[in-house]
Amino acid sequence: MSRRYLTLQEAESSLNRGKDVEIFLGSFTHNSEQCIRWASFSKGESGVTGCLWEAFDQGSPDYLDIYTFDTPSGEYDEPTKSVTAENLKVAASALKIDDFKFVNQGMVQDEYADYLSSSI
Repeated sequence: MSRRYLTLQEAESSLNRGKDVEIFLGSFTHNSEQCIRWASFSKGESGVTGCLWEAFDQGSPDYLDIYTFDTPSGEYDEPTKSVTAENLKVAASALKIDDFKFVNQGMVQDEYADYLSSSI
């Protein structure tokens, strides 16, 4: 059985290699509609940038592409919140994330699939 989550050190190593990491943060309700939230992290010259993303929960077991879901703000290319910090832990903390279940970019959709299967 393979391991899905990256340790903080592994996630930082991914960032140092130019790869983004993400965290699925679960669901919330916005104006009586079910939504989901996740964060993405990338590394640049100014440090680690963390972006908080929100979208309406429009998926199904056959449709997991959370990156294409409509957003409550109507802005597809703009995160709900963005921070830049000196390292991944500080960036995640600035987004109020304390459960570091980092996954490689794109794997957040597998996290969403697990969320869907546990919600049924």
